[in-house]
Amino acid sequence: MRTLLIPLGVALAATMAVAARLDVRRDTGIVLVLAAVASAIYLFAMWLISRGRVPGRAGLWVCLALAVLCRAPLVPADPTLSDDIYRYIWDGRAQAFGVNPYQAVPADPALDFLHTDTTRKMNHPGQPTMYPPFAEWVFRGIAAIDQSVIAFKLTFVLLDLIIIFLVMRWLVASGRSAWLVLVYAWNPLVILEIAGSGHLDVVGAALLMVSFLALSNRMGWLAAIAFVAAIELKFVPIVLAPLFWRRIRVRDAVIAAGFGLLLALPFTGGTLTAPIGALPAYLAKWRFNGPVYAMAQSAIGMRALVALPLVAGLVAAAWFRWRSRELAPSAWAWPMGVALLLSPTVYPWYLLWLCPFLVERATVPLLIWTQTSLLTYFVWRVSASGGGWQLPWWVLTTEFGVVAAAGVWLVARRTPTKALS
Repeated sequence: MRTLLIPLGVALAATMAVAARLDVRRDTGIVLVLAAVASAIYLFAMWLISRGRVPGRAGLWVCLALAVLCRAPLVPADPTLSDDIYRYIWDGRAQAFGVNPYQAVPADPALDFLHTDTTRKMNHPGQPTMYPPFAEWVFRGIAAIDQSVIAFKLTFVLLDLIIIFLVMRWLVASGRSAWLVLVYAWNPLVILEIAGSGHLDVVGAALLMVSFLALSNRMGWLAAIAFVAAIELKFVPIVLAPLFWRRIRVRDAVIAAGFGLLLALPFTGGTLTAPIGALPAYLAKWRFNGPVYAMAQSAIGMRALVALPLVAGLVAAAWFRWRSRELAPSAWAWPMGVALLLSPTVYPWYLLWLCPFLVERATVPLLIWTQTSLLTYFVWRVSASGGGWQLPWWVLTTEFGVVAAAGVWLVARRTPTKALS
């Protein structure tokens, strides 16, 4: 059994090489079968690691090399699971021409001169950007070097590899098995959504990992700044704010808040208006893969329900902060997980924020979710057949039912939080 891990890594790399040659919109069924195979390989490998059935130290470096090999064929491939990356390029390109992406509508004929064949592929061109200020700085920085899909992908994969390094460093420093780094490095969701689709969320995951490590080393100012930058990339991690209570000084919080204001000021247009672009429209109208929110909305019917994920995530983080003085990865993963479970819209790549922290037994249900969420790409077949942007009942039942079963298993074991190994 100790010799199986490396062959499993080779098999995982092979599935990713095949996936890189497919278009999910045309080959939906095949892509989903490949995703299922990759998830089965991955979960079996994680089970072996949890049982300590691993090869020698040199074997870990081989497995990390295989993690890089898994990503390699996807980087030059066209992103077919999602087309968000084209909006990233547009936002960066617009800024290079002095255009504020929060005020500019890409479909505006007056801005046609800004478009390239690449940016014309973006979704929702009738809306200004909805990404927070730090995301815009990221887009601007990459576009200043190269305004291509591969430039954005390579940047994000580099950050992906940095996360692997940071997770491994923390595991070793905390006395845990270094093999648990493969929980992140071999996760098919991570590989597909970063190397394949080039999703921005990896930048946020890297910032959160920096913040986590900085808190672990009592560097409150760095932890606070990285956390604010993560919030101004996307608002997902804002629910983690209670975890910083009495772990950073007031001065650190003030410095971080000032940093956040400096990030936003260039996009305010000389007014006191917050740069939020199309975000309110997104929150008000967009619904996808949020069955818990849909059921609550059907029962309660309150517009204020949109605040439910935020409140629930903050309560979860406050509970973790009250429960323990120690920093635990599960305390960072679960508040975001709770918020996403209650959100009206959950795309698979949103779960990238959780992935660096899924190295404890207490996070197994969330780890399972990173795999079952890939089923949501069945929506491309539904859409192609004229069914709109909706998921069939069996996808939602499978995706969240398996997660619920994992949660029941976790509760039934009644074990304290500890490493998977």
